[in-house]
Amino acid sequence: MIKEELEQRNLPKLLVSENGTKIENITQWEGRRKEIKEILDNFLIGIVPPLKPKTRGKIERTDENAVAGKAIYHFVDIEINTTGGFFQFPVHMMLPKKKKKPPIFLYLSFEPNLFNEFCPVEEIIDHGYGIVSMFYQDIAPDTDNRFLSGVARLYTRNTFDSWGTIGMWAWAGSRVMDYLEKLDFIDTHRIAIVGHSRLGKTALWCGATDHRFSMVISNDSGGAGTALFRGKKGEMIVNLKHGSSKYWYCGNFLDYAKNERELPFDQHFVMALVAPRNLYVSSAKEDVWADPQSEFLGAMAANEAYELFGLEGLVTPDEFPKAPAVFHVGQIGYHLRPGTHYLSRYDWERFIEYRDLHKC
Repeated sequence: MIKEELEQRNLPKLLVSENGTKIENITQWEGRRKEIKEILDNFLIGIVPPLKPKTRGKIERTDENAVAGKAIYHFVDIEINTTGGFFQFPVHMMLPKKKKKPPIFLYLSFEPNLFNEFCPVEEIIDHGYGIVSMFYQDIAPDTDNRFLSGVARLYTRNTFDSWGTIGMWAWAGSRVMDYLEKLDFIDTHRIAIVGHSRLGKTALWCGATDHRFSMVISNDSGGAGTALFRGKKGEMIVNLKHGSSKYWYCGNFLDYAKNERELPFDQHFVMALVAPRNLYVSSAKEDVWADPQSEFLGAMAANEAYELFGLEGLVTPDEFPKAPAVFHVGQIGYHLRPGTHYLSRYDWERFIEYRDLHKC
């Protein structure tokens, strides 16, 4: 059933290079990976300017007895020198005391504060994980401001293939990783990036292109996230051409509005870039705008990249899942929960279960 549905969607071939060569091994895949990244740079995210960042982090204040004494909190300034100028933004770090070098969730947040409705901090700490929270609008405002502030001001741009705000937010996620990977009090080999909705799109791109992340989690990310465009319902490119969302991607991408079948990629290309690391896709049954069926199929279509490494990707029965459904066996994890568009405690519990199982 799943294979037939994917065939009907007539997706671009993941394992066929631009010159028609069939990709059959990891060596060939590395060349194909570069091709895919170039396609996505030019026709989805936009090209990151040559900022040549030099990053450092500075702990500004600490609470040794946060979360009822169970955690240590640090308020950290991330300072970045670039060829275009200086840029800085804050992050919140909460680490469990019971774990000497805890694995980390880098959480791309809709709120400037760590404690908010989308983030069950105490539960994450109780499971032995640390959390680092970055407020996305500290990087580039999610408004119709024509790239006049935030990191966008550091470099000139064009209306065709220059990066949009999704790329800018993802770039900042990698700058936080620059800081985290140097710390000796966390597990630098187990840093997962997680985001919801537009920040699920961002987390996917950041983790797909920065292989220092051990796991990439994209929750309810929909169109231009984990959902395939071909055959999709709900959010399409035409819907992304209005308001602040028209600044999320490069201009070339918006030219495909109402013509998604001509895109030189589909979203399984982005997910495949995560291989062979762990990828997690999560959906909500009533989130029709994101289209959970197309999110599920996107994860399935990325399986081919994992199979090149001798790994199982998304392991499921040959049928569409019915909520609640949880698939945690393979290198691609997935769950479908009842309910609407949201990042819930249930979602976090499944992420933690998957990380515990795979040690990622």
